[in-house]
Amino acid sequence: MSMSKTIDFIAINKYFYSVCEKPSPASNFIPDWWKNATPYQKSPENPDGKKIIIQNGVSNASFKKCAPMLDFLTAGYVFTLWSDVQITQQNNRPYISWRVNKDIFEIHDHQEVDIPEGYSKTDTFKYKNPWIPKLPKGYSALIIPYVGHPNPIFKTMQAIIDYDKTMHPLIPPMFIKEGFEGIVEKGTPMFQMIPFKRDNWKSKFSFLEDEEMQIITDQLKSTIVNNYIKNFWQKKSFK
Repeated sequence: MSMSKTIDFIAINKYFYSVCEKPSPASNFIPDWWKNATPYQKSPENPDGKKIIIQNGVSNASFKKCAPMLDFLTAGYVFTLWSDVQITQQNNRPYISWRVNKDIFEIHDHQEVDIPEGYSKTDTFKYKNPWIPKLPKGYSALIIPYVGHPNPIFKTMQAIIDYDKTMHPLIPPMFIKEGFEGIVEKGTPMFQMIPFKRDNWKSKFSFLEDEEMQIITDQLKSTIVNNYIKNFWQKKSFK
């Protein structure tokens, strides 16, 4: 087993260190839609979704049995909203307000970017996250929208930052859901950060010979329950 790497989350000052919630492992934010899903598809023969049924070589496993999907949900760290904010619409533009004395958002300079469907076309905001991640040499940070909420109120622009080399503040631009009004509560996941080791890559191309794919498929199917976990999966740890 390889030794754990250390990530140092550095607050930009003592105020934010004392007031703001710290980034937390994504495993602490597993969404309810995952928790409430049954491991096997429900049917008249399987009303509670707990029984595996094999028909014509195909199992009734649901996405809940997909270890790669859970790996993605629990990868890295989640940065949360550090204060309640209220969103209103004024002249068909989103307006964000809060009660604390420090700024939580700022308007991002308008850029000609492809805005996701369902998000405001008028303004983009920057979330003033107070935590700077410091990574070991050779590692970078992948910044993505929190994957547990596929259609969040705030949607982060993706980025890669070499946080072994820079102390640049992590204040990602964000789109805001079109027409939304209401209070977004402190602790709401804002974005996910996944550390990864930088490597140089080059591509090549090949193909499988006759029946090789069938051999691979049958090797996979030889274990009925938890094949991937039993034969291939490697535990990942973020603490």
